[in-house]
Amino acid sequence: MSRVLAYCGLLHDPGILLPEIGVNRAPVKVLTEGKLSLLWSKVDWPFDPASMQRNAVDFHRVVNHIFDQTAVVPFRLLTVFEDERSLMAFVDQHRGGFIADLERLKSFVQMECVVYFVMPRPMVGPNPGEAHVRQSAELWWMVREHVQNAIDALLDISRDVRVREIKSGNRIFVLVDRGKEDAFGAAVQKVVVPGAIARRVSGPRPAAEFLSESTKARQIAGVR
Repeated sequence: MSRVLAYCGLLHDPGILLPEIGVNRAPVKVLTEGKLSLLWSKVDWPFDPASMQRNAVDFHRVVNHIFDQTAVVPFRLLTVFEDERSLMAFVDQHRGGFIADLERLKSFVQMECVVYFVMPRPMVGPNPGEAHVRQSAELWWMVREHVQNAIDALLDISRDVRVREIKSGNRIFVLVDRGKEDAFGAAVQKVVVPGAIARRVSGPRPAAEFLSESTKARQIAGVR
């Protein structure tokens, strides 16, 4: 049995260099409707559980190959459609929203900064629970203060910022002009990290956090 695996959507451009093979060494094909192109492969289904990690690496390699050249709307990892007809129907129905987001984000990339803490070992004493709650509150305060300081430091280069709470910290998504990734890193490095918390910077990545809500929902429209 086979399925159609969707990698990403991009604005049609004959100058874009496409990868030849994708997941499971399947040929990468392109479906173009008007201004929208979508990369896909026909793959054996279901996927072999033992190969899932390799498949994920191959999937991201295809997406990043295109992202290195232009903006993309990446599909959710290893999203599949029943067949080519289902994929074409999806493109016909959602082409306008994809194109609008790609045109809006075509000059930008997403950078990320995770600020978090690791709780020390449980405290001993007459009221360890109360001490734990107080210490946790202090650490959260430090995280949020650092996040705000980082956002302030990025005002000159960020086009948009989103913050999400994660376990023991915050994840900052920053939309920056493609080519200003080093400026982002330099600005973040100037913000001193208190010893009780930690920070991890990553990117550039496709601006997936800044897609419209309708496009985010449609990213996962496959069979899975």
